[in-house]
Amino acid sequence: MAAARTVPLREAFRRFWPWVHPDARWLPVSAGLLLLGAFGEVVSVWLFKYLIDDVLVPRHFSAFWPLAGAMVAVAVVGALFAFAGGYAATRVAERYILRLRTATVAHLHTLTPDTLESRWRGDVMSRLTADIAAIEQLVSSGLITGGTALVSLVLFGAAAVYLSWPLTLAALTVAPLFWLSTRFFGRRIMARERQVRRRVGSVTAVLEESLRNAVIAHTHGQEKHEVERVHREGTALLNSELGAARVAGLYPPVLSVLEVIAGLVVVGVGAYELDHGALTLGGLLAFAAFMAQLFEPAQQLSGLATVIGAAGASAERVLELLDMRSPVQERPTARDVHDVEGRVSFEGVGVSYPNTPGRPVLTDLTFDIGPGEVLAITGPSGSGKSTLAKLLIRFLDPDAGAVRLDGHDLRDLTLASLREAITLLPQQAPLFHATIRDNIAYGRPEASRSEIENAARNAGAHDFVMALPQGYRTEIGEDGFQLSGGQSQRIAIARAFLRNTPVLILDEPTAGLDQQAAAHVITPLRHLMTGRTTLLITHDQGFARTADRILALGPVDSPLSRSG
Repeated sequence: MAAARTVPLREAFRRFWPWVHPDARWLPVSAGLLLLGAFGEVVSVWLFKYLIDDVLVPRHFSAFWPLAGAMVAVAVVGALFAFAGGYAATRVAERYILRLRTATVAHLHTLTPDTLESRWRGDVMSRLTADIAAIEQLVSSGLITGGTALVSLVLFGAAAVYLSWPLTLAALTVAPLFWLSTRFFGRRIMARERQVRRRVGSVTAVLEESLRNAVIAHTHGQEKHEVERVHREGTALLNSELGAARVAGLYPPVLSVLEVIAGLVVVGVGAYELDHGALTLGGLLAFAAFMAQLFEPAQQLSGLATVIGAAGASAERVLELLDMRSPVQERPTARDVHDVEGRVSFEGVGVSYPNTPGRPVLTDLTFDIGPGEVLAITGPSGSGKSTLAKLLIRFLDPDAGAVRLDGHDLRDLTLASLREAITLLPQQAPLFHATIRDNIAYGRPEASRSEIENAARNAGAHDFVMALPQGYRTEIGEDGFQLSGGQSQRIAIARAFLRNTPVLILDEPTAGLDQQAAAHVITPLRHLMTGRTTLLITHDQGFARTADRILALGPVDSPLSRSG
């Protein structure tokens, strides 16, 4: 699998920010609430100083309870602010993930099926799930975490300076070491996270492909081979994960060592200040508490290096999807087509696929289909039969010539209005994990119950549907695994009846069915073709002879033969 192009973090942030914008006002709200919670911690530490200096050291225990009550009240209020801020941040994050994932899927649906099928589905699923979640850590949560940590550093730092500027200067002597470690590890973490993300996509893709083709693996005795494929990709992921873990895992211990050094410096200077009366015991303990509070946001900022590394690698993979463009584009001047009669014309059409330019599938093809006429397309595999269907439904545009509907060049029509006038019944009936009713009504979800049942009757499906325990409410599972091939095809035919478009494309509708199942399908198909302009693509010569005309396609370098 080709690696995604490297994307600078600034560009990634700019590209993904628009999906944050609807909730952008909640970012400062969340950060503000979290900062109020942090301010509560500052107040608690300050009260702790008074508890030491004004209560415990002078043994004025009568002042303990009011001070203790104030500390508890501050802690409760601070906790409530922290909870509200955390919840607001989570809400922004989850809404962002939903918007970005939805927008990415919407973009993928603008691509042609051939464009989508050029990629591993499992890898695309990985990008739509794990990678999008990682991006959120950069664009949304990362902003809140980074901003809150930065302001918390200022807040705790200001309190520390107020208590003792000499101690603060002493603690800052190790700050350059923190900066150098962050810079050193950050670059290495991002490089390794990029490799991990690619490997995760590969593993997901292989798993999806292996399980989807389990029947072939079993019938060809290749179970061991499939297990080895998964193991091989999993081993590559394991090595990438371990490489990333070595770098990311070393980073926190290094920070911990630096914190210990900073703490020892503070204790040493603090003892000197305490011995010379420049600092009280409560002040020293409070300063130590502030330093402990300082280390947490410092670690959060440092930890962003790991987050940014993962998010940067994920951003590159998701942007690769968003930057994909369909070879079929709708013209700005495209118009809707209405009251379609169904006259289809191919005028000198020549076409090749985008991934094989210069290797034409069809050349100089010309024919007409009148309204309500059935034209059968026959020919050997690879002669371009299914390409005709893609041209008519505009999954592909011709390199030369034009395809017309009622005299209109398809490229001058909006894709939505064109596809509202055409129904494609592909070789393998695509069914969803849903009820039979929902599968039949997929093209017309507003259809009434009587319309759905009439469509099923016309398709010869009503009787076997009603024999099922839940009738039309029966969930048939992914790809209709609970139905036979003939039954699945009749559900798809019922869907076509319900859609009731003037133009129909049948792409090998009886392929893969046994003779008995095909016989049950052909009768409703003939009924479906009646009165509709139909492009019938078939190897079944008997079925082809039911058409008004037959167009026989040969190899590209041989002449087309026509018979009627």
